[in-house]
Amino acid sequence: MQTQIEKAPAGGMWARVARRVRLSSLKYLAILRVSVLNNLAYIMEVFFRALMLVVLVFVLTQLWKTTFALRGARVLSGFTIADMIWYLVAAEAIALSLPALTRRIDQEVRSGQLAYLLGRPSSYVLYNYAHYLGERLVRLLMNAVVGALLALLMAGLPHFTWQGVLAWPLVALLALSIDFVMHFSIGLLAFWSEETQSFSLIFSRLTLVLGGVLAPLEIFPQPLRSIAQSLPFSAILYGPSRTLVHFEAARLLSLLVQQCLTLLAVIAIMLIIYRFALRRVNINGG
Repeated sequence: MQTQIEKAPAGGMWARVARRVRLSSLKYLAILRVSVLNNLAYIMEVFFRALMLVVLVFVLTQLWKTTFALRGARVLSGFTIADMIWYLVAAEAIALSLPALTRRIDQEVRSGQLAYLLGRPSSYVLYNYAHYLGERLVRLLMNAVVGALLALLMAGLPHFTWQGVLAWPLVALLALSIDFVMHFSIGLLAFWSEETQSFSLIFSRLTLVLGGVLAPLEIFPQPLRSIAQSLPFSAILYGPSRTLVHFEAARLLSLLVQQCLTLLAVIAIMLIIYRFALRRVNINGG
């Protein structure tokens, strides 16, 4: 009887924790849903943004076709020209789906709106993550549709494996999460700097060059290849794109480890910056 009485509070505590987690999850899922619907309301704008992918992939494809022809090769570092086109589409679809996250945080900090947002019954970080994810998923889907149609016309059907197709959503979600934390951290620098767009521009350019958006990292000469593969940029673009085009179980495991460790590291950095940023906020005065 005594044992039952002792166990009851523990069971009630876990039930309350589970209820809070469920209610919190529903709250942020609702924010995600609203963000998706808001972007779908302006679907034509999203479509015209996606047309930039057509231009970039077409130009890069012509460059790689010339490279293949000059070398007289049908395969470069394990990639045929068809593989290269599908890789470029996958990488550009992720790269061009980034919303203006740092600009929005800049405006909220400078206008004082951040103090109002912090007073809401929700985490400012998770609110922005749900909002960001809804916007980015719509853009990513549109980029993928437009890019796939272009790749079908230029390269024909892809040689994807079912393992790569199943693994891609997971590695892509981790890549988007890493990208969010990095850009959110940059946006928080607005507490100390009047303008963070220069920092965002530097990070985005490093991601494009060292992340493998122009070509798979296997094409890079040593030691640049090893350096780029070890940096977090490769976990955002190169890893997910290569998983889809050239699936390998060992590489997938290595990518997941890299993405998880990178995500944990950048979250720790973000939380430190966020903690110091909150000290500079006067919620009463704005």
